[in-house]
Amino acid sequence: MRELLIIGLKGVAAYADHAAILGVEKDEIYDFLLKALASTTEDLSVDEMVGLVMQTGECAVTAMATLDEANTKAYGNPEISEVNIGVSDKPGILISGHDLKDMEELLKQTEGTGVDVYTHGEVLPANDYPAFKKYGPLKGNYGSSWWKQNEDFETFNGAILMTTNCIIPIKKNNTYTDRIFTTGVVGYPGLSHVADRQDGKTKDFSGVIAVAKKCESPQEIETGTIVGGFAHNQVLALADKVVAAVKSGAVKRFIVMAGCDGRQKGRGVIFSFVFSLFFPRLPVL
Repeated sequence: MRELLIIGLKGVAAYADHAAILGVEKDEIYDFLLKALASTTEDLSVDEMVGLVMQTGECAVTAMATLDEANTKAYGNPEISEVNIGVSDKPGILISGHDLKDMEELLKQTEGTGVDVYTHGEVLPANDYPAFKKYGPLKGNYGSSWWKQNEDFETFNGAILMTTNCIIPIKKNNTYTDRIFTTGVVGYPGLSHVADRQDGKTKDFSGVIAVAKKCESPQEIETGTIVGGFAHNQVLALADKVVAAVKSGAVKRFIVMAGCDGRQKGRGVIFSFVFSLFFPRLPVL
């Protein structure tokens, strides 16, 4: 139970940190983090520890709401958007992770440099925020999920910026070690690191941009667009249409799923499993 508690606190801390970077903090989150961490040094009963784990879940909801508030205040509510998955003929920077502040500062610094910016993995939803759409360098999303980094980084050809987490062990004999940068809490032996903000100034991504300028344009691995932006504000804006579809019988049930699945057919494990439970006679396309 202590291990489960600590793992939960790590998730709460991650959400709270992202929100704090954007200037939104809540003392109740920090108070609980201190209380819960202190409890791991005490000899508590199982019931007491279960109670703390449940409180961690409640605190996580508060932290998620705080991060949502921070993101939408800074960048607007995500909206249904078509995201380009093709490439241009310009050199590029691939940004991965969760840090939208890093994304914003990178986009500002790449304006007018002739370098394009592509999202990867967890930062894909950044394409759906109105504030980011005004930046010319943002071209769309490149590649797949975090687990496919080694392949995507090879074909991308350009500079890579890893923010907050999700960097996986770098394979030997690769072509990209000298063009990957880490920043924030991310670090990896032998990689260049972009320093944190000092005295209210922005991070300096000039080194990332300089490397990108020397690189070839990304190798095209996909074409077309994918659709995203189905955040709660956008869904509520369509509530009348959803209710009408339910009343007419066009929508017969809702299935809620949580977890890291993927948009490629080979990654639809969660969807395929749930679909088979509810529709055992229908094939999954």
